[in-house]
Amino acid sequence: MRGGCVWGMLLLVVLAGCTRHTKKPSVTTPPPVAVPEPRPPAGAASGLAVPEPGADGRFTTINSGVDGQEALWHVRSALNVAALACRDDPVLLKNYNAFLKQRKSVLAAAYREERAGQEGGATALDRHMTQLYNFFAQPPAQAVFCRVAGEEAARIVEVKPADLPDYAPDALQRLEAPILAFYGAYDRYRHDLAAWRANPHAVPAAPEKAEQAALASPTPTGESWHIQIGAFTGKDAAKAAWKQAQQRAPSLAAYSPHYEPVPGRPNLIRVQLGAADDRAGALKLCAAAAAGGFDCIPLPHR
Repeated sequence: MRGGCVWGMLLLVVLAGCTRHTKKPSVTTPPPVAVPEPRPPAGAASGLAVPEPGADGRFTTINSGVDGQEALWHVRSALNVAALACRDDPVLLKNYNAFLKQRKSVLAAAYREERAGQEGGATALDRHMTQLYNFFAQPPAQAVFCRVAGEEAARIVEVKPADLPDYAPDALQRLEAPILAFYGAYDRYRHDLAAWRANPHAVPAAPEKAEQAALASPTPTGESWHIQIGAFTGKDAAKAAWKQAQQRAPSLAAYSPHYEPVPGRPNLIRVQLGAADDRAGALKLCAAAAAGGFDCIPLPHR
């Protein structure tokens, strides 16, 4: 019995000794991985002068607070930008040209309203129209803007002339929605960038699907451009119209007109301006023409 107890005690001591000297494997915590720096949405530049949202989360734009005839003129301007920018949609261009031809009187009234609201005369209106065209021409929003403008052009040709001033404010909201979506995405980027600089290891929240869809990058067309501001009976009438255009919109004086007979109607002379080497140049031409109250129809170079 005594020998068995001794061996049992020795075994316990050995086991206890083994337990005391067993090493636990060490666990190494990997260092945190830095998250890539946030990038501006839709290929936009960093430091872009995009407006900040107000306390209510809304953005103030050149379209804020306009209604009636002025809203109609802004809608016409947005569709004019679309006619230049969305060249893969021939139906849009067809509807836009029909809108100009069929609604001349109501658009002329809208132009008078817009002009009367600009303090500073022709120069102020010219500057205002350039800002308006630039607003709708912002490249990061162009893909969705083209789709929305195509839908709007198809609807607006069916609206009765007398109903257009009441129709225009809602149409204007639809047309500027893609640009506002880009503003919202860019504001998110600014906040994500500030948070990343404070903690490069924090994972930013993913943008909403609607926001992603609104910011598909446009495909450059590589085309060159010119515009037409009217067709007139005879060369003398065309030259007189060009002189009037320069008086109404002084910035047009920087361009040289081209007079071209309408095929099949040699007495009808078209006044065309250009050529512009890119879409930005064409938009500048159209904004100046619109400031003078002239229609701007984009035409491809032959």
